[in-house]
Amino acid sequence: DYARLITTSDRQRFYDEYPQDIRPRTDNRPFFFHTTKLEHQFQVAFGRSMLFGNGLSALLTLMGISGSLVVLFVMLPLILTGGARPAGWFPWLVYFGALGAGFMLIEVAVLQRFVLLLGHPVYSLTVTLFSLLLGTGLGAAWSRRLDGPGLARATAIAIVGIAVVAVAFVGGVGPIISWAVPFSRPARLAVALTVLVPVGMLLGIPMPAGIRLLSARTPQMLTWAWGMNGALS
Repeated sequence: DYARLITTSDRQRFYDEYPQDIRPRTDNRPFFFHTTKLEHQFQVAFGRSMLFGNGLSALLTLMGISGSLVVLFVMLPLILTGGARPAGWFPWLVYFGALGAGFMLIEVAVLQRFVLLLGHPVYSLTVTLFSLLLGTGLGAAWSRRLDGPGLARATAIAIVGIAVVAVAFVGGVGPIISWAVPFSRPARLAVALTVLVPVGMLLGIPMPAGIRLLSARTPQMLTWAWGMNGALS
C-alpha cells in the first residue's frame, strides 16, 4: 500500500478507493486518528471497533443511546399521559423542539470557535456558557415587559435576529478573534462577553415568550412544549 501510494499517478483516486481515510491532515481536519470514511460511520458506530480510532462513530453510538433514552423517558410518557392535543398542536411542537436543538447547535459552534480566542477549552466552556446564560436571562427578563400583540411581534423579530446573527457569525467571528488574540487574557474575556451577551439576549426571548403565548391559547400543550424542548436539547 505504501508503494502504491508513492508511485501512483492519481493520488486522489487512490484516496477515494482506499478503505480508510488516509488523506493528509490539515488545520480544518486535524484529527489524524480519525480514519473511518463517512459512508462507513454507521457500520462502525454499532460494531466492536467503534472506540478504537473512530471518534465520530463513538459519538454516533452515544447519540443513538441518548435518542433511545429520550424516546423512552420523555416522549413515551408524553404520548401516554400528555393529554389531548388540540388543533394546531404540531407547529407548536416544531417551534419548541427547534428552540432546543437550535440553542445547542449555536452554543456548541460558539464553544468551538472561542477556544481560539481564549486559549483553552476550560476558558471557552466557562466564559461562553456564562455569557450566553447571562444573556438569555436578561433577554427572558426583558420579554416579561411585553404583552399582547407586542409579545408575538418581539418573538418573531428575535427569531429573525437569531438567524441573522447565526449567519453573520460564520464569517464575522474569525476577524474578531484574529483582532483580539494578541490582547491580554482579561481583555480577551471582555471581548468574549461583549460579543456573546447580546447574542444570549436574543436567544433568551423565544422560549419564555412562546410559553406565555402557548399558555394563553392552548395551556394543555405546556407539558408537550417543555418535553419537546428538553428532548431536542
